[in-house]
Amino acid sequence: MAVNLIDSVKDAIAGQVADQLGSAVGLDKQQTASALKMVVPMLIGSMANKASTPSGASELANALKNTDTSILDNLGGLLGGGSSSSNLLSMGTKLLPMLLGASQGNIVSTLVRLLGMNDKSVGGLLGTLAPIVMAVVGKQAKSSGGFDVGAITNLLGGQKNFLSSAVPSELKGVMGLAGNVAGAASRTVEAAKPSNPLQWLLPLAGLVLLGFLGYNFLFKKPADNKPAQSKPVVPSAAATAEVPKIELPEVPDLTNLKKSLTDTFEGLTGTLGSVKDLESAKSALPKLEEAAKAYGTLGVDKLPGVAQKTLIPFLQPYLTKLQEVLDGLYKIPGVKDIVEPVIGPMVKTVQAVGL
Repeated sequence: MAVNLIDSVKDAIAGQVADQLGSAVGLDKQQTASALKMVVPMLIGSMANKASTPSGASELANALKNTDTSILDNLGGLLGGGSSSSNLLSMGTKLLPMLLGASQGNIVSTLVRLLGMNDKSVGGLLGTLAPIVMAVVGKQAKSSGGFDVGAITNLLGGQKNFLSSAVPSELKGVMGLAGNVAGAASRTVEAAKPSNPLQWLLPLAGLVLLGFLGYNFLFKKPADNKPAQSKPVVPSAAATAEVPKIELPEVPDLTNLKKSLTDTFEGLTGTLGSVKDLESAKSALPKLEEAAKAYGTLGVDKLPGVAQKTLIPFLQPYLTKLQEVLDGLYKIPGVKDIVEPVIGPMVKTVQAVGL
């Protein structure tokens, strides 16, 4: 049975430790409880997401191997204030870019919105909690499968069921969590399956049999009682006609484009998430204009039709999420008049792809 790493972290920071952690970043008991309920699964989910790729799992395995797990024995002292608390926060600040990657800004913005807290409190909580989470996962890894890539992938890939209900859907979107964690364990299992020599022999035998039957059907006539007469074989028009070559449309490599689209839409929804009133909408306007311009330079509308069709299932979730955010913002008086002239044309351009 997979170990629930979320519960392991919560056990490590239970009681007074949790209160100290919240107090260190300016949160009361109730705010701390709400924040930890969301932030702990988010950090575990980010680690699981990173471990879903070979390079990410390798980087994470090395980081966990070098993690000081002894901090778990003195969390109360480390969170008691002074230089110890600052050192913990400093450690976490260096860890977060590795754990959250390019989505760090969007994740923080989303947490600010969902928790109703300011950037400083959320950032401080993430920074202080990151080394603790790493220590808990490192300790568990050491006592179970060790620090090789396969063991780390299995450990974090096994968190799928725990994360599915613990991480809010809005956070899953900005984290890129959906799909990656689900596939991590299955990829490990598939890689471990022994090769079956019959898996290619049987199809090959089938092809040989089909070829034999086809030859007899096409070229051998049934015997009759008449002596065979030698006649010149005249190839039919159907036999001599060349089979037309079908040119399949070539789909360009969209990997880099998809990454740019992800960054653009995540940045856009993150900026829109910071809009709470008319003034914040005006403040967000330069970033919104920048995001809309960035999408325009990607040239999605100039791609071949087959490439645009390939992008439809990729773009659909982003467009749906963007529309949901806009629908909420447009209920705030005056915000639509500021946001719509910038975002409206971009949305129509995305929809023109075929969504």
